[in-house]
Amino acid sequence: MLSLSACASGTTETNGSPSVAAEQSAPGAADHIVNAEAALTLDYEAPTFAEFARQPLTSNVISGTVTATRTVVTPPANIVETVLTVSVGRQRNPKGATTVEVREPGGIVTVEQVRSDFEDKLGRELTEEELAETADYRFNGVEHAKVGDRVLIVVADDPATDEKNSYTSRARLVPAGPAGSKKFTWPGKAMNPKWEDTVDVDSVM
Repeated sequence: MLSLSACASGTTETNGSPSVAAEQSAPGAADHIVNAEAALTLDYEAPTFAEFARQPLTSNVISGTVTATRTVVTPPANIVETVLTVSVGRQRNPKGATTVEVREPGGIVTVEQVRSDFEDKLGRELTEEELAETADYRFNGVEHAKVGDRVLIVVADDPATDEKNSYTSRARLVPAGPAGSKKFTWPGKAMNPKWEDTVDVDSVM
């Protein structure tokens, strides 16, 4: 099992390169957790989350369920992201699609897919056994979304693709109550500590 710190390049919605530390994770999870910490852009200095969700960069606000995920790695910077397929239950844009893809920072990959992050830090080549291990990249400690998760996501158009109904996540929230609840909260810390801890979906639609 590797024991190291790794470095990675910046992810979407960051200002500068994050500081990244890889550590051994709990049994049954990925072999390593890579926590990326980065300063947030000025976009997140809006006085309230509702005002943030109405900034010009926002293309839509979507409430729905994750039906599929896939992890992508963009070389040579080794940017790890997860693309969520979301079945839309409700959205601000009345002409929006019923199924969309949303790209967000983080995801689980093999060490081989991001080997330069690890080898540059260790100063040596990794063994075949080490390359076969897995690493869970998390942005500011937040786990990426999984199939079956209900989500509330503020999205922007994805500049990396010409595909319709493809977005990048500006902020993702998770349910704060039982199934059917209109209340959502942050999967980690709020993007701005002054924002409310709980968001009613009606307030951002």
